[in-house]
Amino acid sequence: MRIPLRQAQPVSDDAAPPVSAVVQLHPVPVKKALLVKVVTPNAPVCHVDHVPCDIVLVLDVSTSMRDDAPVPGDSEPTGLSVMDLIKHAALTILQTLTPGDRLGIVVFGTRSTVIQSLLYMNEGNKKTARAKIKGLRSSGSTNLWHGIQNGIRVFDESLDNGNVRAMMVLTDGMPNHGCPQQGFIPKLKAMQPLPATLDTFGFGYGVRSGLLKSLAEFGHGNYAFIPDAGMIGTVFVHAVANLQATFATEAFLSLTYSPSIQVTEVGETTVVKQRPQRTALEKETRMALHIALGNLQFGQTRDLFLRFKQALFETRSVAVGGAAEANSTMTATLSYRKSKLDLIGSKCIPEAPIVVSTQANLLQASKSLSTAELAYHESRAEICRFLSSLFPLGPDGEHHADLTTCESYKRTLAELVARIPAQHFRDARNISLMQDLNGPLPHGQISVAINNTAHLYKWGIHYLPSYMNAHSRQICNSFKDPGPLQYGAESPLFISCRDSLNDAFDRLPPPGDDQPFLKDSSSSSSTSFSPSSAHRYSSSTAPHGHPPPPPPLAMSMSRYRNPAGVCFAENTPVELASGSTLPIRLLRWGTKVRTPNGARQVAMVLRMAVQDETLCCVVYGVSGHCSLLVTPWHPISLDGGATWMFPGRLVGDDMYVVEYTGWVYSVMLQPDGNTASHAIRVGGSGSDGVWGVTLGHGVVRGRDVRAHCFLGDYGAVGRSLAGLGEDKFGVVEGRGVRDGRGLVCGFGVVEGDNENM
Repeated sequence: MRIPLRQAQPVSDDAAPPVSAVVQLHPVPVKKALLVKVVTPNAPVCHVDHVPCDIVLVLDVSTSMRDDAPVPGDSEPTGLSVMDLIKHAALTILQTLTPGDRLGIVVFGTRSTVIQSLLYMNEGNKKTARAKIKGLRSSGSTNLWHGIQNGIRVFDESLDNGNVRAMMVLTDGMPNHGCPQQGFIPKLKAMQPLPATLDTFGFGYGVRSGLLKSLAEFGHGNYAFIPDAGMIGTVFVHAVANLQATFATEAFLSLTYSPSIQVTEVGETTVVKQRPQRTALEKETRMALHIALGNLQFGQTRDLFLRFKQALFETRSVAVGGAAEANSTMTATLSYRKSKLDLIGSKCIPEAPIVVSTQANLLQASKSLSTAELAYHESRAEICRFLSSLFPLGPDGEHHADLTTCESYKRTLAELVARIPAQHFRDARNISLMQDLNGPLPHGQISVAINNTAHLYKWGIHYLPSYMNAHSRQICNSFKDPGPLQYGAESPLFISCRDSLNDAFDRLPPPGDDQPFLKDSSSSSSTSFSPSSAHRYSSSTAPHGHPPPPPPLAMSMSRYRNPAGVCFAENTPVELASGSTLPIRLLRWGTKVRTPNGARQVAMVLRMAVQDETLCCVVYGVSGHCSLLVTPWHPISLDGGATWMFPGRLVGDDMYVVEYTGWVYSVMLQPDGNTASHAIRVGGSGSDGVWGVTLGHGVVRGRDVRAHCFLGDYGAVGRSLAGLGEDKFGVVEGRGVRDGRGLVCGFGVVEGDNENM
């Protein structure tokens, strides 16, 4: 088959988006650098809900998957295991697939089993797949290699129908059975090319991240680290959304240039990164640098930053005429295969493989590249190069964390921060890099991980490769970090797919629940109830008396995508020492309130603004006529302080979910060594009240529901709040700060959108 060759002309960034991909060369002679841009169309030429996909899930079902999957900051089990959440993520993917998509399922323990070959997801096959996912059970060791082999086999035994193909491997531990003697990567290199991209997901701190990162590199896919249950939803949602927004697969870039030029790509070191090679082109010897790009997404460029050795520029003064032109000319050739868009009912026709090319004189500066964009991509590449140096490749093709020179990493990071170009620009993309690099908490996670050796050992060795992957492949991998959130921001298809997956994840009932899929009341006459269609309250209409209860609902699974914190709605009544009540928003320093241990004074009040926040409306009281709006994970007691529980775990008529916009409040009382002195009666007085825990309660470890290493530490909470600056009434305005594990570790000032604890 003849492959069409198209000559691509350099275009400015503000030009109309192309129908096909184009490749641009932007030389920057003054910096002896070159930016190569691959620009894809912003959206498909015809409407599609998503690009049709073939997905094979390769799931770890070893014994460790039975472990509890707590929400970040919770010490008590939520009742769901890691396996339960994996099932939920798989069911979320299944829910968004259409008859044009196919799904296969492989599980691995001591051995691997194909429980479903690639099948089109019509209603009958979806029902079968749903039952198989719900029926998964954990046992045995971790034979990752056998799981990958069976994943490959599922694709090999299925006809390639042109769908975008991806194998998604998830594990929570280290392979301990059936591992290839020579290593995973050497074994894969000896085999036929993979039939699909390979995405890997590591859950928890016991994973072999270096191996999972190398596997993803070899499979031209992505590696994502999932520290705990609070991140599993957002990571899977973004992974599938990126797949469903794929413009092209098998993208490959070749750069050819004179042997007098020495070219170096700046960025991470991977198992597929190649060195430039001499090649004969039309009786002329040229250098060729080949770069595998994998999948390209709609509305997201791929940008490569390269540097040149001095030799090129020294020849300029001695070379004349055509010789100088030839010695400084580079040709870029991009080949790719467009994704099939012929969904049922669509008139889109898939195209044959396409090759486009362009040329540029490296001694002539680009006129269409802004200094801010150049600074961004140079900074992004330098960050990736630095992070990659922490995880060098071993002889087995696996990344191994080098933790013997932690002090040198700190010095190198400081040097990078001091010279990085992004610091001089105030556009959103450059700012996002600086936020991730050394911004104030909850940002600055690169510095947090590297400047604290304990953090680097525990979660940095897993988080940093995942973060680096997002920037190298320019994909948004979660809602967590400002830098990766820049990717896909201008892709309507990616945003639409992500929103659909978010909605599906939140509205599916937890595994084991026999409720049907929860539908929006606006789109169906069904009596099922959705948290997204729950009663909405503003601070002026929040109920504290007797609201008409909507249908009961157990807490939404959204907590495993964006866990909430510990606060009360602003009009919540608090019982004073006198027996009267006062809205929590009117509490001040010195106000005496009732505690289980008698009267105590308020030391400080924290308030936070929230929008469309999920709160639990807890129904209580002798006659069930009282209600309380509280965040799902603020410990409360309904029996006078004898036992404590999370509002989000109440079911039936005792709790329903609402969406709330307004202020939420937490309280800190005067110091006292008795934990009973750190609770307030909220929602009413006497038998009509509920005890709610206050900040700095003294329980920092153990199985107590209230246990929290930061929120229970009176000194740490007090110092953090004091650092924000209180007003004359002892009221502090701030937001919760989370560390790289997603755990609340402090309070910070409010910047931009508010984020509750």
